[in-house]
Amino acid sequence: MLWTQKPDGRTFGAVGAEPIIETFRRLPSTEKIRLVQQLWDEIVEDASRLPLTESQRRLLDARIDEHEANPNDVEPWEQARDDILRKL
Repeated sequence: MLWTQKPDGRTFGAVGAEPIIETFRRLPSTEKIRLVQQLWDEIVEDASRLPLTESQRRLLDARIDEHEANPNDVEPWEQARDDILRKL
């Protein structure tokens, strides 16, 4: 079941996923794509508000420390991109 949320954050009622999926299946492909893009944008926006986990924070701190210890150990974007494209 999917809970519906009002703009003020309160949840109410419940909507089963099946009616939504059935309606989605009847949409033209262009509308499906538009809807999925909108949903993904909302997911990204919601995720951007989540706090970092302790593990993510440690990883970022380690990467910052590594960069600060070796600031010249970098690769230009063009070279990195070319290396990636060669491997595809």
